[in-house]
Amino acid sequence: MRFKTKQTKEEVKKKDSFESHFKVISFLVLAFIFIIFLQLFRLQVLESSKYKAIADIQYTSEQRSSSGRGVIYAGNGSVLAIDQPSWNVYATLGTDYIERQLFFENKDKFITKVADILEIEEEKIASQIHENFHYFRIATKVSNDRKTLLEEADIFGSNYPGFALHFEKEEKRLYPDGNLASHVLGFIGKNELGEDIGNYGIEGYYFGDITGEETYSYEERDAQGNVILTVEYEPVISRGGKDIVLTIDPSIQSKVEEILKEGVRWQRAKSGSVIIMEPSTGKIISMANYPDYNPNEYWRTTSQEILKNKAVSDVYEYGSTHKPITIAIALEEGKITEDYICNDNTGFVKVETEKIYTWNRKADGRLDLSGILEKSNNPCMTRIALETGLQSYYPKLTEFGIGQFIGIGLEDESNSYLKPYEYWTELDLAVTSFGQSISATPLQIISALSVIANDGIRARPYIVSEIREGDDVIKHQPTELSRPISKETARTVTEYMENAVKKGEAREFFNKFLSEYSIAGKTGTGEIPRADGDGYYWDRTNATFVGFAPAQNPRIIMLVKIEQPKLTTFAATTAAPIWIDIFRAIADDLEIPKK
Repeated sequence: MRFKTKQTKEEVKKKDSFESHFKVISFLVLAFIFIIFLQLFRLQVLESSKYKAIADIQYTSEQRSSSGRGVIYAGNGSVLAIDQPSWNVYATLGTDYIERQLFFENKDKFITKVADILEIEEEKIASQIHENFHYFRIATKVSNDRKTLLEEADIFGSNYPGFALHFEKEEKRLYPDGNLASHVLGFIGKNELGEDIGNYGIEGYYFGDITGEETYSYEERDAQGNVILTVEYEPVISRGGKDIVLTIDPSIQSKVEEILKEGVRWQRAKSGSVIIMEPSTGKIISMANYPDYNPNEYWRTTSQEILKNKAVSDVYEYGSTHKPITIAIALEEGKITEDYICNDNTGFVKVETEKIYTWNRKADGRLDLSGILEKSNNPCMTRIALETGLQSYYPKLTEFGIGQFIGIGLEDESNSYLKPYEYWTELDLAVTSFGQSISATPLQIISALSVIANDGIRARPYIVSEIREGDDVIKHQPTELSRPISKETARTVTEYMENAVKKGEAREFFNKFLSEYSIAGKTGTGEIPRADGDGYYWDRTNATFVGFAPAQNPRIIMLVKIEQPKLTTFAATTAAPIWIDIFRAIADDLEIPKK
């Protein structure tokens, strides 16, 4: 028989305390286990991709490298644009006491030597060096030669070559010929994020093709960093930038640019543009503008206007250069015949409420079609257009390419505006007949007049002859855009244009300097619309001359445009003489036959 003993108060108190502690510990253990499960769930389910990426970083490596941009070549194979290595230069210093002491003891020598090699101000370096400095950038796009000089500079003694300097490699776009064909090429600049981007010309239009894609390879490694050869992986091979081959002839381009530069300065003009094209194919032999710039140092230009390729970007009223087109349309549509005669007895013709005058306000009398071009008679041209009628005239304008975008492959190419057919008035037709109130780019004008030079066929102008990607080559094939007129009409108007050169406003220059060649052409003095109201400036013009040679089966057609010449305002004494100078310089190079 067992007897229960009575528990003391102390024993009861100890028992309650033990049970309480046991419950707490049990709760904590369960809570800890629950937290572990939560963590495992988070790591293995919710954030599995994150930690997988971390593991990949630890056990895999990825090598990336730029594939290099493509090269831009001239028609003769010479290099116009290419990448070359350049370096970003940094000053760098660690925390080692001895190294820092060595640097600051020679700080002044370091500043002077580095500034001298890089040709920068000493203050630019000195302002960044302070007692606690560790790292700052000194210069960008430094050449290999200057990098070598920095590495070999004896600043801290022979045991410390290149001490306190760090070099970071990048690619720099180089234009070996400087200003040559700058408006055709464009340049590689920076966007708002500091990334390379093509601007203007070929560099802008073909930037994505020229740049290519970078390469990277993927490898798995073990804990010691050794490559696991049994693991399969597929490296991504780079696609190098595509090479672009232009139609430009550097020798001719150089001569054109030099003569254009002299001509624009002589005329004290705002700018000048030249295009030389092969009319039978549309191949651009030369395209130049002045003022020009050096794409290696594009940031030095004084105005963004200089960066534009005005030969393809600027739309303007081109004046009497349009007159051969009006005659060609009228003949082709059968509205007039070759024996057409115009009697200009007053020096003007009235259309609606306006009077249209001759350029000198004098009557030219009885004129045949050739004489109308020779005298550049506006009233007679107006009568021809009105007899042709808008219904026949307007569609042919578009076939000549007026108002039609060409798409030559230059970023800054623009298009002229051609008023919709339903909004034209009789006065619009009248003034358009002699190139007023109608506009086009120089590229569109030379393309339109090439129809007459090429027996009635308009070939698409092109400036890129090949695009190369490795062994793959895409070659341009001459393309026919339209046939606005017949061969017979083209040759008839060519004869009139040849007479316009021999007997027209610029006859003195052509007969003196180019009498041994058969040349067909037409001047155009276009008035400039006022920016501050209706009408035109009385003292500002755009002068144009377009001509092709030989007159029959021509090798070239060339346009010269002079913007706002100040010496004189007429094309016969501004654009035509420059056209002649260029032709004389390149005729033998292009093997243009004489009569």
